[in-house]
This record gives sequence, structure tokens and C-alpha cells, in this order.
Amino acid sequence: MKRRAPRPRPRLLVRCALAVLAAASLVPAHAAPGELEAKIKAAYVFHIMKFVDWPSLPTDALHLCVAGNDSVTLLLADLAGKQVKDRSLKIDSDGSFDPAQCQVLYVGRPDRRWPELQARLRGQAVLTVSDQDGFARGGGIVGLYPEGGKIKLEINPDAARSANLRISAKLLELARTVP
Repeated sequence: MKRRAPRPRPRLLVRCALAVLAAASLVPAHAAPGELEAKIKAAYVFHIMKFVDWPSLPTDALHLCVAGNDSVTLLLADLAGKQVKDRSLKIDSDGSFDPAQCQVLYVGRPDRRWPELQARLRGQAVLTVSDQDGFARGGGIVGLYPEGGKIKLEINPDAARSANLRISAKLLELARTVP
């Protein structure tokens, strides 16, 4: 009887795929450490969207709204026009957006409007992402945080369910979940 080769573990494959895609699409080799971290976070925001299912999406574009004015929020503007879920990515970073019209909302570090935005988003199918400390624990859906020289994910499944969003099990495997 011929013995089969062991199958690669899906978790490892997803990690590798995310790392390669993030590195290949946004991170130049000559980036400074702070700039590199911001580019990695922007790449994470882009790739996280691929692992989320919304109850319905506009037919023409996926709308990413950006609140704040830090290095990550500035880099997110460069994602305009890229394809996500067979839709062109539209970026609204001028701060005058209606959060209910967004499919994704990134809240930058200096932005203090999160409590107000959170109240306006209640019941809306909007994926919220930030690198603010304790973001996912504070009701956001995806938080980015540094640990051991790497950027990691923290996901609040209850907040995702409240927003009627389904996060892929593959992404959940890569993150720590919080209540």
C-alpha cells in the first residue's frame, strides 16, 4: 500500500499566503522601521477584506472609509482602484463620509471619534479595523497590535456578528479572539 504524503496544514498555508501577498504588494525593501510597520498594517487591512463576507455589497465598488491622519491612513489611499471581491476599492479619506455608506472603516490612531462612529454604526454591516490599543476589546471588529516584533490580529467575533458580517475561519485561525 502506497503511503500518502502529509497534507500541508491550512493555517500555515494561510499565514504564508498573507505574508507573501502583504510583502509583495506594499512593502519595499528600503522602508524605514516605522514606515515598514505602517505598510504592513495597510497590507493587512487590504487582505483582511478578502476574508470577510457581507450580507450584500454594492455592485460597482467596495467602499473603505478612513478616519484619522496617521501613516497607515495615508497609505490606505494608495489602495484606491485595487480589486477586492471582484469590485474596485474606493477610498474615502477626507473625513466627511457617512459611516453607514462604508463597507470597511479604518480608524487611525490619532482619531478620537471612535465612540461616536461606533454608535452610528450599530446594526450596520461595516467591518471596523484599527491599530488603536484595545480596539477589538472596545467593540471594534479587527484590531492590529504589535507583539514580538510582528503585527498580529485580534478579532471580536461578537462585534462581527452584531454587524452581520461573517469572518472566514481561515482568518480566525490567525487571530486571537476577544470578547
